[in-house]
Parts: sequence; C-alpha cells; structure tokens
Amino acid sequence: MHPSLQLVDRFEELLQRQNDSSPYDYSTLFPSGGFWVRRASQKRLRLLKRIDEPLRAMLWPGERVVFLTSGVLYSFWESYFLGLPMYYLNRRALILTTERLILLQIDSRHRPRELRSHIRLPVIDALTRTGLGSTKIRLRSGARYSIAYVPRSDRKVLVELTRTAKGRSGKPATVDSLEHLCPHCYAAIDGHPARCPNCAGGLKSASKAGWLSLIFPGLGDFYIGHRKLAIMEMVIATVVWAGVLLPDPNAPITAAERITVAVLVFLFMHGFDSITTRFVARKGHYPGTAPAAHPASAVTAA
Repeated sequence: MHPSLQLVDRFEELLQRQNDSSPYDYSTLFPSGGFWVRRASQKRLRLLKRIDEPLRAMLWPGERVVFLTSGVLYSFWESYFLGLPMYYLNRRALILTTERLILLQIDSRHRPRELRSHIRLPVIDALTRTGLGSTKIRLRSGARYSIAYVPRSDRKVLVELTRTAKGRSGKPATVDSLEHLCPHCYAAIDGHPARCPNCAGGLKSASKAGWLSLIFPGLGDFYIGHRKLAIMEMVIATVVWAGVLLPDPNAPITAAERITVAVLVFLFMHGFDSITTRFVARKGHYPGTAPAAHPASAVTAA
C-alpha cells in the first residue's frame, strides 16, 4: 500500500490532498453528502486500500481513477449449474478510470486475486442500471455483461461517471471486447497462450487444469490456485469413492455391479469437474512462472 493511504483512517483526510501526485481523483471517489453517502465513501476507502498496490501497477501513464466499487459478474447458467462457488470466483472490484473500466478479481474480504481484465471506454455502447439491482454493460460488438451486487448508491454514480469519462477518453480502441490482462505485466492478451507475448511470463493452462480434474476432482482447481475449493472437492470425491470401493456387508454387490457404479461415478463426477474447471480456468489468465525480468508496471497502453 502506498504511504499516502497507509495512515489514512477517514476518506475526508484525502479530500484535502487534491494536488498531490496520486492517480486517484478523490473528489469523485469519495463524495461527502449525507450519512449514507459518507458511509459508502468510507467503505470505498477500505476497498481502495486493499487493491491500491496492484491497481497502481496496472495504470497507464497519465491515467486517473475516477470511481470504484465492487460487484459480481453474473451469468444465469453459471449460477444455475455451478452455484455458490461462482459467486466467490466472479467477485470483482470495478475501477472506472479516464480510459477504461478495470475488473480486478477480489475475494470475500476484498483482497486482490489473480484475474484482471478491462473494457476500454470507447468499446462500451451502454452502461445502465436495471430494476432488479444489476448493472448491465453492452459493448459495440454486441457482447453483454451483467454485474450483480453493486451497492445501490454506487450504481447511479458509476453510470453517470462512465458516460462522462467515455466522452473525454482520448485513446482509440481497436478491440471491441473485454480483454483479459497478463497477471505479470498487465498487457492485454488475446487467446490463451502458454506465455505472455509481452513479458514472456508463464500462464497456467486451462487444458491442463481440466485433465488434472479428470484424474481426480480438485486437482485442477488446486493447480490454478483455488485451494479452498480444491480441498472441498477432494474431500467430497474421497468420501464418494470410499462408498463405491469399500465393501458393505449389509448390501453386498457383485464385481460387475461395482465396476459399473465406478464407471458412472468417474464419468459424472470426474467428467463434470473436468469440464467446469477448464471453463473457470479460461475466464482469465492465471499466473504461472514469473518472467525473467519481472516488470514493475504496465508502462504503455496497448
């Protein structure tokens, strides 16, 4: 965390530092209206302090942070088939800058995680609020994203400030989509290569994660860094296999029946975990081996 934030307890202290060298626009980040507005600003300060270090490294020269909040990238199919784990894996800090909307993966305590992505402002066709409490993003390409659980007071501000920042953005966009960023140098990477084309840092393989989970549920998640989820999956799989393989004197079955049950368990449990782990691993770039000369920041805008 930068020293300018480390000793700050109240956001009001930052409002007196509008002329410092910080990349943050404190006047829009921390409005100081009524009780609920001040409370939201104080929560925003806690989030900023959590993500300050990686965020500063991600910013382009001259780029300034206008607003930030948090939410969950929502997909009906992910929520329906994969359930609660996707709520935690899809949590994002939403950082609006003068050039783009940065999506930084965070955990339940707002600590930064591995995945980073961004949407350049000229690519955003519309950013709107819905009556059900979500924030919708529509891109020029027609792609749509839904962000749930954005605090109510933040949704309106995010929409208004995005519209203003979009009109002032000076950098053209050549890619009409959400771009996943290298976890080492924060450059935008197309596809899923084994190494970042910019810094040569290693990136974990979604295919390898899928194969590992096919061998035994949880191994793929452990490989990409979801350790708690992996341990839970391993425990459940171990209990299931113990029930299949250990003899039950009260309900004896033939060897053929046991083999049939084992094949079905493998196909459904291992197969489903393999498919879902590969899907999750392709939601961004997970860091593998570090580049030989680790870059301190993304110094240029691609």
